[in-house]
Amino acid sequence: MRRFVLWITLGLLVLLRWPVHAQAPTVDDQYGFLAYWQVNGGAALLGAPITTVVEEHGTPVQYFEYARLEYHPEQDPPIMLGLLGRERTQWRSFPAQPPVAGASLTFPTTSYVLRGAFRSFWEQHGGIPIFGLPISPPLWEQTGGGRLQVQYFERAKLIHHPLLAGSAAEIELAPLGQEIAAAHGLIEGSLGSTEPVLYAFEPLPPAPIVTEAPQPEPDTAAAPTSAPEPTSAPEPAAAPTAEPEPVAPEPAPVAATTGKHIEVNLSAQWMYAFEGDSIVFDAPVATGKDGFNTPTGTYAIYSKVPLQTMRGSLNGEDWVVPNVPHAMYFNGSVALHGTYWHNLFGSGVRISHGCVNLPLDAAAWLYDWAPVGTPVIVYY
Repeated sequence: MRRFVLWITLGLLVLLRWPVHAQAPTVDDQYGFLAYWQVNGGAALLGAPITTVVEEHGTPVQYFEYARLEYHPEQDPPIMLGLLGRERTQWRSFPAQPPVAGASLTFPTTSYVLRGAFRSFWEQHGGIPIFGLPISPPLWEQTGGGRLQVQYFERAKLIHHPLLAGSAAEIELAPLGQEIAAAHGLIEGSLGSTEPVLYAFEPLPPAPIVTEAPQPEPDTAAAPTSAPEPTSAPEPAAAPTAEPEPVAPEPAPVAATTGKHIEVNLSAQWMYAFEGDSIVFDAPVATGKDGFNTPTGTYAIYSKVPLQTMRGSLNGEDWVVPNVPHAMYFNGSVALHGTYWHNLFGSGVRISHGCVNLPLDAAAWLYDWAPVGTPVIVYY
């Protein structure tokens, strides 16, 4: 009898100590999302559910890997796909597309053209109801699979893999649902929250790249124009914090032929890219919080990393974040880089550990435009 009781006790202890894992989000028909998901491509086109149903601006929504379903009872039909492509590119302005020869579809509403593999995939998998209209021409961008051609649509972003031509994997859907849900603080342990989760992930410095600055590549993207005007290269001001300002490293060689430089206005929380005296690109930023203020001064990009896991420990804080894109280091561990864990750019909220956080699209543009050696001027 004692042995029986002992075994029962041990069994209960094992059950109590066994780790309980959070159940993965599912999709149901409370708002009709399950039926819509099943009829319109399911996991292949919309992706697996990554959040429960949450409310955004009073509207029930659910995020999937590639999409967001929204419930609007006043409309017929009441379920629609969110405009994630437009949200993802809200800080970006695309160049006009010149006329193209051959079989193509032109959309006067957006002035962009569909052709080739992008057109085939778009037509075969739902067209306007699933993807929306094209809102960009085909563009070359750095992706997780390398530098590939992409095209943005109102509700999606398609990625072309030329080495997989003719196969079902030739066109890949970018995980816009995953990216925007993360920016809204709805994943990484914050399901159901409508408040942004303010992570402070910054990297340890990589080893500097010792190389001559490359020759400039032709620019393929136009710049947005609506932003506060910068001052003309002011004298750097001292950072107003009790933290000592980091000592800047020796600047990398600058390719004088480029005529490029970057300015970061800490007061306006805005970044400007210059060619000569002309602004060719600008974007909102979020910089270092008090105690970790982004250092002022004149520096130069000394290292570029397209994608990395960033980790570090400073002042009693530890951080680890995977897949941080388009890091451009200009002062020790301080970098300009893409940021997917918040959407507070240009708001005046400073939350980083000193780095200059950029919207994902702005960071991708800047990474392609700025070679190693590009001057970076930071000021108030």
